[in-house]
Amino acid sequence: MVLLPVKCPVCNGIDVTKHGNTSNVKQRFICKDRACEGKTFVQDYSEKGRVPETKQQIIEMTLNGSSTRDTYGY
Repeated sequence: MVLLPVKCPVCNGIDVTKHGNTSNVKQRFICKDRACEGKTFVQDYSEKGRVPETKQQIIEMTLNGSSTRDTYGY
């Protein structure tokens, strides 16, 4: 069995603890680093639109003038 550390999606720090569950019974985590914003996050998103990388990609595509149809392929 291999244990992988949970990393904060904002600061990539590994000082993370469990912070309850979502309504979908997914484990919620919180970053304990003082420099980080300290918001909670979920390790495994069921909705891919909520993943921070996907949000960033949608913002970049919107700024470049892509239409909403272009975002469906990603």
